[in-house]
Amino acid sequence: MSHDSSSLARRRFLQAGGAFAAAGLVNWGAATARSDDPMATPSFRFVHLTDIHTQPELGGAEGWRQCVERVNQLDPQPDFVITGGDLIMDALVPDADRIDLEWKLFDEGAKELAVPVHHTIGNHDIGGWSPKSKLSTGDARFGKDLFADHYGRGATYRSFDHKGWHFVILDSIGKADANEPGSGYFGVIDEAQLDWLRGDMEKTGRETPTVIVTHIPFFTTVFQTMSGPQTVIGNGSLITNANEVRKLLEPYNVQLVLSGHGHNRERIDIRGVTYLQSGAVSGGWWRGRLFDEPECFVVIDCQANRLDFGYHDYGWKARKA
Repeated sequence: MSHDSSSLARRRFLQAGGAFAAAGLVNWGAATARSDDPMATPSFRFVHLTDIHTQPELGGAEGWRQCVERVNQLDPQPDFVITGGDLIMDALVPDADRIDLEWKLFDEGAKELAVPVHHTIGNHDIGGWSPKSKLSTGDARFGKDLFADHYGRGATYRSFDHKGWHFVILDSIGKADANEPGSGYFGVIDEAQLDWLRGDMEKTGRETPTVIVTHIPFFTTVFQTMSGPQTVIGNGSLITNANEVRKLLEPYNVQLVLSGHGHNRERIDIRGVTYLQSGAVSGGWWRGRLFDEPECFVVIDCQANRLDFGYHDYGWKARKA
């Protein structure tokens, strides 16, 4: 991949530490741009909320509303929120009544957000794909249609523009073959979506700063860190064709790839792109901290091809069962 000097300046990342003035916000780093950059764009803020796993048990619904309240208190306010998938505890296995309850609890919290919201599909938002599913394949909740109709504006992947930036929300969940072990899904950007993405990026152009959002991450080191450097990662933990997608995106001005799924805060920088896992609103599925990380969400500030990002611990205290 070749870049001119201005593109390199836009993509240069500085490692940063310490804390912002706002309580609970820790800076992870920034993508910097020259002050005379002709591609300078207006500044704005957005929030990434992922792995909410709304449920009635363990105060999960109350925790979700507490998170929403904290987002509404941000100063300055974000222009919008992007959810990162796994909005409810699970639709893969439960019956229709349980799925309806979890979506109702999610909706009750989401409607309190003071700003617009864009949703990403997660594996647990898909009805009935697990081999252990209690849901009929003929049920309207089966598969991805419920998410697409109610949360995806008719689709499970799409893009939009905001103040000179381009945002792409991907569907990273593929259906596993019936004879494969596991939970019924694997990480992939399928061929139809790749064709759409290719056209979307060509239309956007190579100069527009771009943010990609996906539930399952492109890359992670969590398993190797926790279990050893030669740990084998399952097909449900990563986008299996991530390298193909990365190469498709490489000619473009992709600044940030946001993901969830791993309930872990992780930053990986590859070829001028930051791949950021945003922790989890639910922490360890509302049972407390996972990897000793707090229940949290990420705030991203965009200005003139510059990104600053940090996480907010919104103060949730885990409850006993």
